[in-house]
Amino acid sequence: MKKFALSIIGSILTCVGFAEIAAEIRVAPILPTRSAKAQGGTIIIKSLLKEKPAIREAALAKEILQGNVPAFWRKFVNVSAEFQTEDGKSHKIIYHASPDYLAVGGDDDFVRVPFTPYIAQQIADLLGCVLPTRKMVDDIYRTAEIKLAPRPMTEERESLATVLEHDRLIDKQRENWHQGQLIAGIKKDVVVTNEVLKRPGHVAIYGWHKLDGKPIQPLSTVHVDWYVDYSHGFRLVDQWCVVDGKPMRVQEVLCDKELCGLLSDEGPLKYLSYQRQPKP
Repeated sequence: MKKFALSIIGSILTCVGFAEIAAEIRVAPILPTRSAKAQGGTIIIKSLLKEKPAIREAALAKEILQGNVPAFWRKFVNVSAEFQTEDGKSHKIIYHASPDYLAVGGDDDFVRVPFTPYIAQQIADLLGCVLPTRKMVDDIYRTAEIKLAPRPMTEERESLATVLEHDRLIDKQRENWHQGQLIAGIKKDVVVTNEVLKRPGHVAIYGWHKLDGKPIQPLSTVHVDWYVDYSHGFRLVDQWCVVDGKPMRVQEVLCDKELCGLLSDEGPLKYLSYQRQPKP
C-alpha cells in the first residue's frame, strides 16, 4: 500500500506539470491555481472516511498538488532568529514558514491533514520547501501572532473522523484569528532530526506548545514511519532563507558547522529529509 501511494504521487506530478517547473523552484509554495470546481475540505474528508490509509493519503496529496489549498496558506510568514558562536560571531537568519499547517480545501472550508513523513516530504520537496527542526518549531511558536491552547483527543486517534473533529475544535478557538496570521499551539510537528538515524523507519514528532510555552510533546521517535494520527501537522518552510543578508538554502545552513545554530539545537544536521531507505 505504501508503494501504491508513492506511485500515485508520481503520476500526479506528471499530470500537474511539476516535472517541468521543479528545476525553477525558488520561492515556496509553487502550486497550481485552485480550481473553481475544487471541493471543500470537509466534503473531501468525509468522502475518504472508509478508505484505507494509503488510498486516502494519495487522494489528499492529489488534491493538494492540484492546488486545492487555502489561498491564505500560500503566503508564507517571516520568522527570524539570531545565534552567537563560541568565538563571539553573531549571525541572523530570516526564513519563511507557512502560516498554518498543510490543509486541503479553500479559505471557507479547509481541513488540516496529516500524512506519513515520506509523502509529506515529497509534497514539501515539490513545493520548494523543507520540514522544520525542533528549534525552528520553537522559534515559530515564539513568533506566532495567534497561540491557541492544545486540544488533545484520546479516542480513534488515527481516524479521519477524528482529524475532522479536531479541526473543528481548533476553529472554535479562533475568534480573533485572521486568516494568514501565523498560528501555533494546535498540532505536533513532524520534524527532521539526527535522532531518526538512530531509529530508521521511524518518524520524529515534537511540539504542541501549551500557553506557557512548554511543549506537550518532547522530541520523540517512538512511532514507526507509517503511523499517522490527528495530532500530527506539517508546517512547511521555504527552502530559501537569508543569513546575514545573503540568500542560502535552509539545508545548507543546517549542515554548516558555524551557522547551524540558527536553525538547529543539536549541531549540524545529517538527517535532512525523510527518504525511504532501499532494502539491502
